Amino acid sequence: MLPALAFVACAVGGVAYAVLTDRLARRSLGVARRGRAITVPMLVTVNGDQRRGRAVLDGDDIRLVGSGVNVRVARRGYEAAAVRRGQVDAEILDFAEQRAFTDASGTRYLLGPLEEWEEAFDASLGAPTRPATRARLLRAAFPRRALGPVLLSVLAFAAFQAVWTSGHDVEATMVRVVGDEGLESCGVAWTEEGRDEYAEVDCYSPFPKVGAPVLVRAMAWPFDESAMDHEDTYFLATFLLAGAVLVLGGVGTAVAMGRLRGPGVPLAPLPTPQVTHVVTPARQTSVELGRDAPLPDLLSAVAAREGWEDDGVAAPPIQPRYARYLMALSAGTWWPGVVLAGVGLLVEGLPHAMRFALAAGAAVALLWAAFRAVTAWLAIRRAYVGQVTSEWDYRLVRSLDDEWFAVLFLGSTPHWMVLLDGPGHPAPVGRCGVRGDLCDGGAIQLQFGGEYWPTLSPVSRVDDELVSDLRKDLVERLG
Repeated sequence: MLPALAFVACAVGGVAYAVLTDRLARRSLGVARRGRAITVPMLVTVNGDQRRGRAVLDGDDIRLVGSGVNVRVARRGYEAAAVRRGQVDAEILDFAEQRAFTDASGTRYLLGPLEEWEEAFDASLGAPTRPATRARLLRAAFPRRALGPVLLSVLAFAAFQAVWTSGHDVEATMVRVVGDEGLESCGVAWTEEGRDEYAEVDCYSPFPKVGAPVLVRAMAWPFDESAMDHEDTYFLATFLLAGAVLVLGGVGTAVAMGRLRGPGVPLAPLPTPQVTHVVTPARQTSVELGRDAPLPDLLSAVAAREGWEDDGVAAPPIQPRYARYLMALSAGTWWPGVVLAGVGLLVEGLPHAMRFALAAGAAVALLWAAFRAVTAWLAIRRAYVGQVTSEWDYRLVRSLDDEWFAVLFLGSTPHWMVLLDGPGHPAPVGRCGVRGDLCDGGAIQLQFGGEYWPTLSPVSRVDDELVSDLRKDLVERLG
């Protein structure tokens, strides 16, 4: 029951969050069109590290603050940024089209509004220039992880005060002391509108004598069969809830003030790589390439638009030795055998025939999983030893969640695709060697500039359907 309730609560919370976010974004669009200031949630990537922040207009600049982020971008500089890429927030799966900037030290920033806020943000860029107030900057910099607890504390405080205020004082009669030592409550009774009422309230030693009058607070509907004491409950609950609001709000405000320390790091648009077959105007994001353009040209256009050349080109990652064994083990499906064996061993009172059937099923499932794992290990092992068996032209493809795939070409025709290990990636275009079983479902490593790059997936054959999907995705990303 509890897992089901938790699932329902998470589902309801997710739907409520999506509905609230969408309504706030649509409301902010109208506010921005009237020339008033808004605060926009932004997705920020700093040297490959994904973060969240909020942006406000501050004079002629866009001021963006968040965890480890305090930057400013000129409005014209933001509109002129030509290097752009789609990005998915890995935490809550929000999408944003980010634009690339760099600071004086060469640190690379990608930033952009969340998809549902994009129209409102674009509308706000045309608003009159005015300095942002200190209150709006603090609101933008307030940590979102503290915002939820603060709001919950405020709601809890308001709800408790409403429940207390809706009740009324009555003089009840002491009936008995209930509970264990140190956790006692007083059972009290009273008559109201011809009805006999009984409730248990907090009380403290020395306890009232049986039959003595006790002043309590009788609750209104829907708590009309309960009451609270007048000694400490109200004051303790009020103090704790109000203290939570003040402490959490104070800590959040202090963090926001720390984030706003300094004027903000100025950013400039990242220069666009020069390619002859792509046109990337300052505000017009479409290019002169159609859906039927050669796939290498589409990849080059997207690489130029999203700045792949400047993003994370690095040496191959060092993969721990145990990673290859884990990959082999993950090729087998182990859980059915474990579940069957667990039921057969742990459930008492099963007939002997059923227990034997469960054991036989578990053995078959585990043997099949072991066979799959051994087969995978033999294929993976060949990818880690031996020499290069073939050489291919390659081009990289970046997914929206920052995974990098290598597509192997003969001429302009793609044949194979595999997921590369990260972080970082090799140059977006070049020639590589292949070691291992270059076949559908095989395991390989690619050699770039004399160094082997580990992979995270089996080899996939690039068929017509995959090429069509890839073309569609690239054309959409080009605008």
